[in-house]
Amino acid sequence: MSPFLLQRLYENIKQVIGKSIAITDQRGQVYDTASDFASRKRFSLKETLRADVHSLPIEGEEELQAVPIFVDGKFYAMVVTEISGEDLQMIQIINSLAELVIHQFILTHRPRPDAVDLLLTRVAYKPLSIDAEELEQQLLALGYRLDLPRVALAIELKGFWDNYLHTAGQPLGDKGDLIAAKKRDIETNLNSFFSRNKDNLIGFLGGDTFLVLKDLYDTDYTKFCALMEKQFAEITSSLRNVYIKEVTIGIGTPSTSANGLLRSVQESTQILKIGKRITGTDQAHRFEGLGVLPLLLSGTDEQKRDYAKHLFDKLDDPELVDTLEAFLAANLNLTQTAEQLKVHRNTVIYRLDKINEKLDRDPRHFEDAVELYVGSLFKKVFGEEAGF
Repeated sequence: MSPFLLQRLYENIKQVIGKSIAITDQRGQVYDTASDFASRKRFSLKETLRADVHSLPIEGEEELQAVPIFVDGKFYAMVVTEISGEDLQMIQIINSLAELVIHQFILTHRPRPDAVDLLLTRVAYKPLSIDAEELEQQLLALGYRLDLPRVALAIELKGFWDNYLHTAGQPLGDKGDLIAAKKRDIETNLNSFFSRNKDNLIGFLGGDTFLVLKDLYDTDYTKFCALMEKQFAEITSSLRNVYIKEVTIGIGTPSTSANGLLRSVQESTQILKIGKRITGTDQAHRFEGLGVLPLLLSGTDEQKRDYAKHLFDKLDDPELVDTLEAFLAANLNLTQTAEQLKVHRNTVIYRLDKINEKLDRDPRHFEDAVELYVGSLFKKVFGEEAGF
């Protein structure tokens, strides 16, 4: 427990009830700075500590009772004092006073989000509450450039909230400093590997998650993703400690507009969530790396259209497009495809090899075939309006 909170509990309860008291942990161990029983280091309980018990008798001390303090279901301390276990009014006074002190302390010392935290949390969790024009105004007011290409990174530091803040962050007043320090760590790490791109917005979204709007000026997105994946351990090494064992990142697609940034943020948080479940934690996941799954789960019409266009623009030969569609329609059967196209079976094999070479996806492999099939459906639905 925070020593500041401990002292406030001790002083306030003692003043109100006018009796000698001691504040202990759940085992009855006395906090030295919060006790009027100088000779006692520990009180042994006769009964098991439970949230539904009003008070607990002390072994060998018939006149003493231990009053457990639970607030919102969480144990904070026990107050040992000279009262009867039947004195429910005094027990209620102690509990109510302790709850008031704890709530006031938490409200006073909880970490205060800064303007970037508030903005990025809103963009991430309430995207319908902000439009592109307001986002531009907010970024401008915060002093960030609007003319830079950016990409959203959702970064999960597993254990940051439960372990790091609640262990290293004592007293509670230190938590805001720890959050700010971790944001600086993230910025330092990114700047050390991407030294030309330092106009980054970094916000804390709560829990274990941070969000970065990464500056991509004069940086190729594909190369950026490749470096993130290849050097992932080095880039994230200083973000880890005894409390934070895993770092997982979701990477959105790049954008040069406020509307695109809103989209990229949603992509990054979705990719983080989906990537952890599909391929695991402690790695970087990017939108393209998970195939069509993110599009099926949460993709917009624009994203689906872009996916199909990106895919089929590479197949600049109509024969390859016809072969792919025929092969998928024939349930990946080479012989049926050859018969449908009225070509030799080896010709189909040759064309499938060319498709694999151009798209880096082999239609003869089930997972690749699924992506290509869904992409072809997107093409049929959105292709005409997109002009492909």
